[in-house]
Amino acid sequence: MRTAATRPARISSADGAGLLVCHMGALSGAHARNSLDAIRECFEANVGRIELDMHSLDGPDYIVFHDRRLEAATTGSGSVGRATPDEVRAARSLANPDARPPLLSEIVELARRCDTELQLDWKDWRPISPPRLRALIDVVAPIKHRVVVSTGQDWNLRLLHAADPEIPFGFDPGHYLDHATEGDTLFLPRTMGAYGYRDDHPLAFGRTEAPADYLAARLEALTAQAPGAREYFLSYRMVLQMQDDGFDVVGWLHSRHIAANVWTLDHEGDDSVHHMRRLLEAGIDRITTNTARGWETAFA
Repeated sequence: MRTAATRPARISSADGAGLLVCHMGALSGAHARNSLDAIRECFEANVGRIELDMHSLDGPDYIVFHDRRLEAATTGSGSVGRATPDEVRAARSLANPDARPPLLSEIVELARRCDTELQLDWKDWRPISPPRLRALIDVVAPIKHRVVVSTGQDWNLRLLHAADPEIPFGFDPGHYLDHATEGDTLFLPRTMGAYGYRDDHPLAFGRTEAPADYLAARLEALTAQAPGAREYFLSYRMVLQMQDDGFDVVGWLHSRHIAANVWTLDHEGDDSVHHMRRLLEAGIDRITTNTARGWETAFA
């Protein structure tokens, strides 16, 4: 499967350069996200990195799947975490009866034959049990130096790092600090703080500092929650808001040897191009997107 094809991985302009990450394996848009066909397309194009959702199973594997219940997108039913690998194999996609959700072990096997990095967005919410943690470590072992495990559940990142310090991981602090809701009725943080960010921390109770000083203090506290994280995954809207508030979050992270990545910015016209140029100018390392091909064309 190794190929010399040009990777749809980098866009550049006079403002800067950044690597594109295919969100849920979306490249051309011809295949369902998180599907085996979409992932194969990314591997065949030898893209630099793909982002996939994963959830532990009742058995020694993980499912590549976004939702928490099987009936949301398959013929199966029940909580994803209670399903066995065999039940995943038996489930059919509602959108395509000939397909089913992939198992992580299947993706890892395919990835062994290409150079693409896998960002595995870990959906388990509760503290991971030792058997389920061991299953993850064992499944990714063949390519673990090309894997980055990402999640907002810092408690599980700490468990992973303690069990295998060699597996790279990144932290999304959106449960603790965010620009606004993303349209869900259930969201964290619950409070709109005094500085205009969603933040339940006592520092956000009253406006006593310059916004940049408040944000630096919050980021300092957040880095203590996921020590060893090599990357941060931030809403692009929050990064832009931080820029407007005079806080260079990218420089702050880089000074601590942490890569700064954003999600999920799609090519949707002039406003999105303006946002992208601002992010590139700020020095963002990676941009997660559903429209890698569109960005390639826009910045050709």
